[in-house]
Amino acid sequence: MSLSAEQIAARKGKMTGSRVGALMSGDVAKIDQLYKEFIGEIEPENLDHVWAVRLGACTEQLQLDWLQEQNGVLIVRRGEVVSHPVMEWAACTLDGWIADPLDMPVECKHVGGFEPTEIIIDRYQPQLQWTMMVTGTDSIMLSIIKGASEPMVTEVKRSDEYITQMTERANAFMLCVALRTPPVEVPAIPPPVEALKIINMTGNNAWAVACNDWLATKGQAQVFEDAKKTIKSLVPEDAARAFGHGIKVTRDRRGALHIREED
Repeated sequence: MSLSAEQIAARKGKMTGSRVGALMSGDVAKIDQLYKEFIGEIEPENLDHVWAVRLGACTEQLQLDWLQEQNGVLIVRRGEVVSHPVMEWAACTLDGWIADPLDMPVECKHVGGFEPTEIIIDRYQPQLQWTMMVTGTDSIMLSIIKGASEPMVTEVKRSDEYITQMTERANAFMLCVALRTPPVEVPAIPPPVEALKIINMTGNNAWAVACNDWLATKGQAQVFEDAKKTIKSLVPEDAARAFGHGIKVTRDRRGALHIREED
């Protein structure tokens, strides 16, 4: 079983990380199914017969133990259902919590091993960001088993912009549930970009030209900024306009100075 009876009871009527992904995907069928689950029209889908789900449940504790042993950390709060301190309808189920020395949640996934890591992270960003939102953390540790390989661990950072969008959408959905009003169709919201790649741009001509220009003008840019500051500092406070040597400085109504070439 992926969830115990106690976990199911604690999650009842709450928006959780595994559910919020449907709202962010904009998938009409999934959102409609989620709505019907919340209003009690249908039962939540039973995934106990899905091999990938069962396998992930079996390897979850193994991943946590491995992470704990290999990195010398303490992982606690395994399987704990946590509710948001303000939004009582928002919750998450922790796989575990790294108590020492990092103090952050950890999420475990077991995938087939045929996809790049960034694709896997994109898929689970709604759940990861939701967990960070509920627990108030800035990072979450993601442990991934690809096929039968040793788990790889990646730290995923919080995206406040994405969390704001996700919270607004979830709040609107929960209002629909309270009013028994089916939610309207919404567009997908792409996950935050998690920069993981290191790319050698040698051989890219456009990159080479831009880099040469940047290196050639870097010093000039600093000279330009210093000269601009000096010119402005020399303009008397009671002057509306100053000019000379091909430069004019004007003061706007707010008192800000603007430098231009003389006509």
